[in-house]
Amino acid sequence: MGSERRYIDNLNISDIPWHRMITAYETAENYPEYLGILDEMKDLDEVKTAWYSISDFEHQSTLFLSAPFVMVFLIRILEKAVNNPENPVAVWLADKLADAFVYYAEVCSDAEKVEHAEPLENMSDIINDEYLLPENYTEDDFDEYYAEFAPDDVFYSIYYYTGKILLETLEMHDNGKLSGMKEKIKKFLE
Repeated sequence: MGSERRYIDNLNISDIPWHRMITAYETAENYPEYLGILDEMKDLDEVKTAWYSISDFEHQSTLFLSAPFVMVFLIRILEKAVNNPENPVAVWLADKLADAFVYYAEVCSDAEKVEHAEPLENMSDIINDEYLLPENYTEDDFDEYYAEFAPDDVFYSIYYYTGKILLETLEMHDNGKLSGMKEKIKKFLE
C-alpha cells in the first residue's frame, strides 16, 4: 500500500469533499465538526452526540462513500484516546471505537466473501468528481444518487480500503494498548 500509506498519513479533514458524500441519511457535510468534537474529548454529552451522528457512514452492514476516509480520522482519534486513560471521555470513546472497529472489520470481511468487482487503483479515486453529488446538488440529485449509489468497483472499494486502513494503520501505530482489538480485527481481515 506504499503510495496509499503516504496518502493516508498525509490526509487532512479539509482534503475530503464531505458535503458531496452521502451517508445513510444525508450528506457527510458535518463530519469535520463531529470529528473535531471527538478529537477534543472534552464533554461526554457532546462526544456521544458526535459519535452517534457520525456513525451513519455505516447502516445495516452497508458502508457509504465516506467510510474509508472517516476511518483514517477515527483511528487517529482512537490512538489519542488510548493515550489519555485519565480522561473519562477518552476512555468512553476508546471503548466505543474499539468495538466499532471490530464490527467494521467484520463488515469488510463479509464483503470479501461474495463476488465483487476489482477495487479502484487508489483510495483517492473514490472521491473522483464522477462518484460524488454535484457541487450544488438538488433534492432530485440526492434521490437519484441513492437510487444508483455507486458503480460496483467504487462500492467494493469502499469496503476494500476501509478494511485495509483498519488492518494496516493499526499494525503501524499499535502501542500495545490495542492488542485485543487488533487480534479480533486480524481474525476478520487476514
